This record gives sequence, structure tokens and C-alpha cells, in this order.
Amino acid sequence: MDVAQFFQAAYGRNERYWWTVPQRHSTDPEDHHASVITRSVLRYARSRPPGRALDLGSGEGADAIRLALLGWRVDAVEISGAGAEKIERFARDAGVEVTVHHADARSYTAPARYDLIVCNGLLHYLPDKEEVIRSMQEMTHPGGANAISCWSTFTPVPRSHRIVPTYPDGEDGVITRLYRDWRRPLHYFERNRLEASHDDMGEHVHSHIKMLAIAPSTDR
Repeated sequence: MDVAQFFQAAYGRNERYWWTVPQRHSTDPEDHHASVITRSVLRYARSRPPGRALDLGSGEGADAIRLALLGWRVDAVEISGAGAEKIERFARDAGVEVTVHHADARSYTAPARYDLIVCNGLLHYLPDKEEVIRSMQEMTHPGGANAISCWSTFTPVPRSHRIVPTYPDGEDGVITRLYRDWRRPLHYFERNRLEASHDDMGEHVHSHIKMLAIAPSTDR
């Protein structure tokens, strides 16, 4: 089973696979105490005039919808058809517009540069992270931001997640190396976090690399 097939099935059998809490689309960072990256993205997005945002590997669209509620113009890229359909439906239910692209993040071509790119939970499914990260950086305006959450190698991939191939990154790996010239308000190693949000997988732990990085203010 590949990643697209896995999430097609997971999203198809659950009304909401991610973010089942009632405040899932709140734009208040303090409503998301369990997610360092969500709080950081919302604080960043609320601290400046709304611009153009891209959510790569959007899943069911929670990050995209929160940004749209803050007035950002948002493109969401999702590889599974079930996920893409949910983003459109959940955005409509929330009263906002998100432009949804049913596509592989590795082949997505941006119509223009973005002020913010969110890549939350995608990179650990990609063996070649450098290709996607460099594409993200090229799609980012000078002075814009990239937000990333990726599993790290600090803990082994839980057995329940070995349904599809996964490729966590080292804490000193590709992500850290490619953003060494960017300013990083957040560069956090979240270790041994208990995860119990997926009813079909049981309790397990992950370690993550969490990063919010600001591009150099001029093209390199």
C-alpha cells in the first residue's frame, strides 16, 4: 500500500481522521496547546497582513482553513481524493474559500510565490526530502516563512505506522541543513510524544522536528 492509498482509505472510513476536537478551526493559538507547530503558524499568520499561503500535504485541510479564516488566500495540495474532497467540504462548512489541488506535492507547480508555506506531516513520507524542501524555498517570497513538522529518527517508527514506507529525518539531517541560512524563530525537537488520536492505531509515541523558518529578505 502506498501513502495515497493509505490516506484514501483512512479519510474514507472516518468523518474526521485529524483534529476531532471542537476547536479544530480556531484561529487563537492558545486553543491548540497540544500542537507547537499550529500555535507557531497562527502566531505568525496573525502578526502580519494576510498574504498568499500554501498547505502542502493538506490532509483534511485544518491548517488551510484556519489560515483562510484569518483572511489569507490559501492553496491546499493533497494527494488523496478523499482528503481533497474533505478540504473543499470542510472549508465550505467553515464559510471560507480554499483552492484545492488534488496532486502530489512533489509535482506541484506554484502559480506565484507564497508568503507562507505549511508542510505539516508530509516530509516523513518522502525519501527525497531535499527535492520538496528546495521547491518550497523557491516558492517562498523573500522574507516569507516555511513551517515544517516531520518525524525525527530520535524514536523508531511505531509498528502501527509501518503499513506504508516512512522516512524520518535526523535532528541534524536534511531539514536542519537546508534551513541553516534562514532565521528560525522555532526549531524544536519534540521527543517521545504520546499519540492517541487515531482510534485504529492505539497509543504510540513519535518524535518530531518542528520548525518555523524565515527566508532571507533578498533572493540568494
